Amino acid sequence: MTDGTQYQLLGLYDSPFVRRVAVTMQIYGIPYEHVSLSVFRHMDAMRPLNPLFKVPMLTLPNGEKLYESAYLLDYLDELAGERGITPLTPGSGLERRLVQQLMALAMVATEKAVAIEYERKRPGELQWPDWTSRLRGQMRQALAMLEGRLAGDFLVGGRLTQADISSAVGIGFVRYVLPHEWPTSEYPALERLADRLEASEAFKAVPIEE
Repeated sequence: MTDGTQYQLLGLYDSPFVRRVAVTMQIYGIPYEHVSLSVFRHMDAMRPLNPLFKVPMLTLPNGEKLYESAYLLDYLDELAGERGITPLTPGSGLERRLVQQLMALAMVATEKAVAIEYERKRPGELQWPDWTSRLRGQMRQALAMLEGRLAGDFLVGGRLTQADISSAVGIGFVRYVLPHEWPTSEYPALERLADRLEASEAFKAVPIEE
């Protein structure tokens, strides 16, 4: 439980879903307590806090618990708007659709990378190479589509949006957890974006290698 004044974010930063929420909170200047527990390695400690074993979980100062990173980001955008901060996902119109669509592509790439990692952890005799190949193809196709949309410093509207954050977080996951799956130099624009954002204060405050 929180102390009634602070947010509490549950989950490890090596989860791209946790990390994109944490980076967003850093950008918005929302203080939080980070409860660094793994749904695999810390099950006994996790169970009383989150019996779903699903991260991220954000506990609000009033004790309310929110799940699913997309929903958490929507809540944080609303909170930012109330505080006079321009939300990372626009509230309406074409720009909102563009950001959401590119964010969805980033999540396709990320989710396929996570699935590759889960498959890799299965006993060798149970791994399905054709399935891994399919996941890899989907991941790379989503990354290629993002690469094709990145003509400047940012994906949409010449400013930082959630599409950029989610893309950089997903790329960070692949590079850190599955470096052999990252096709070096195939996505130069995305690599430049990810490197620039990883060097920012918001990303450095949320280290994937915690």
